[in-house]
Amino acid sequence: MKLKIKITDKKQKREWSVAPMNQWFTKTAQMLCLTLMLSALMPILASAQTSYSGVSFNNGTVKGSVYLDHKSGDETELRLYGPDGQYVGVVKATYANYFDEAKQQYKYDFQTVVDSAYRYVKLYSVVDSVYETVNNAAYNNDNDNDNDSDNGSTTPGGSTGGGGGNGGGVTTPGDGSTAVNSIKAGADGSLDAQALKDALAKGDTLEIVLNGDMVNIPAWVLKENSDNKQITVRNGSAVYYVPLAAINYDSLASSLSVGTTDLYIRVTVKFVSESMRSTMQTEAAAMGGKIIGTPADFNLEAATSAGKTSMINTGNVYVPRSLNFDTVLNQAKTTAFLYNETTKTMTFVPAFYTFSDGKTDVMVKRQGNSVYGVLELNKTFSDIKGHWAESNITMLANKLVIDGVTNTTFQPDRSVTRAEFAAMLVRSLGIQNTGASSTFKDVASNQWYADVVATAAKLKLVDGYEDGTFRPNSQITREELSAMVVRALSYAGVNTSTEITKGQAMLTKFNDSHKIVWAKDEIAAALSLGIIDGMTSTTIEPLQQATRAQSATMLKRFLTAAKFI
Repeated sequence: MKLKIKITDKKQKREWSVAPMNQWFTKTAQMLCLTLMLSALMPILASAQTSYSGVSFNNGTVKGSVYLDHKSGDETELRLYGPDGQYVGVVKATYANYFDEAKQQYKYDFQTVVDSAYRYVKLYSVVDSVYETVNNAAYNNDNDNDNDSDNGSTTPGGSTGGGGGNGGGVTTPGDGSTAVNSIKAGADGSLDAQALKDALAKGDTLEIVLNGDMVNIPAWVLKENSDNKQITVRNGSAVYYVPLAAINYDSLASSLSVGTTDLYIRVTVKFVSESMRSTMQTEAAAMGGKIIGTPADFNLEAATSAGKTSMINTGNVYVPRSLNFDTVLNQAKTTAFLYNETTKTMTFVPAFYTFSDGKTDVMVKRQGNSVYGVLELNKTFSDIKGHWAESNITMLANKLVIDGVTNTTFQPDRSVTRAEFAAMLVRSLGIQNTGASSTFKDVASNQWYADVVATAAKLKLVDGYEDGTFRPNSQITREELSAMVVRALSYAGVNTSTEITKGQAMLTKFNDSHKIVWAKDEIAAALSLGIIDGMTSTTIEPLQQATRAQSATMLKRFLTAAKFI
């Protein structure tokens, strides 16, 4: 059955508010800030996303563009509020007759006059009371002639730094100030302990700039001074976010038979050689694609002054790494990938894209160390042209998350087995097979799905039946699919428990919700998160077999909700 997207008569809200800056410079004695709330018509089947670009503030006029992931008529509204929450007025944002292929979003332009005392504001989105930075949404009073250094000219909450590798500046999370708290490592990877201690005392964020490919960070300084700190290690356009909370210094020291004063946390950020890149390009060409920029090897290990090393296991923590590009990448046709040097293969790895000033920052998220890069593909299937899920299928195929039934066909309306969807979901999480053995009596070790089903079971994404079977070749139902996706979101770090109550209220509109057998909470959470909706306005059809098109669409929404694409 074809899912139909319909427009509701209710407005789904996205609020935009302001976080205090470390330094504010105003022309009045009172600190002023501005809040924008976006209220737009959104398709009920969409997990709505918004972003801003080109926002400026000149002579009291605010103008810019807002991007929506679905078209919301010819215009939508931006509601303005003052620092005390007082309502200021409404701004009309008009559809610009432009669809951004890279962002996969529709562009709306807005312009309005506000009090010129608003000199500098930083926008944050508020979704379910969780504040998140809005891409490219800083206001700068271009008419101000003061020579203040903190003038909002860079990406909010970020810093820009040197070139090399893929080129351009690297945007990293920060406190809203344009000042960068950084120290430079020695050419041999050394880092002065006292200099590190002093730098950590200056603020909550610290950037270590490499003068080579590696740095040895004194562990005792981190242990005593890094609570609630964020440390990044940068080599040109590649950045590694050190997972401080996942490092057990005492355990690492014990495993290497040293004290923490002789323990170092070694971070390596190394671009691959031209020879290796050429090999990777050959593999990419065989897939019909090409490598974008230069991939980099990110590595985290413990080391001693005597040369002993031990890999650091960060467990289930998705550790961020960024690759920055001097161009706007097409998000629908590019993917971050993990490169296996042994098998010479590339597989999908979760990555969140941000765009600023004609550049793209790709933040790769994965649990282990490896070589990561960006690949561009342009996959198409002859049997999805005009299909309601065409864009979702094409995007996930280009991201190496799903495959066609053949090289040229996808069979979007074919049903999906439990084993097939388990494989898609594990791949979406960027998880390599864990090597676990299946405990299901109907999953033979020589079957193609044996490893992936065992991995999914180990991660608690799937359950078997009371008789000890998994039934890998049974067609998956919408109820089973919803449960697996919500569990995957929880594994990815999304708090799904808070969505259950909201979703349960939404379930009441479906007159067949009593047919949900065992996954009522999971379906409620999936409804609240926008992962699924009813087949009609009054039916949820939990026992209906899910199609490949529906599975691809739910995977795309899952990846969006987890900020994995």
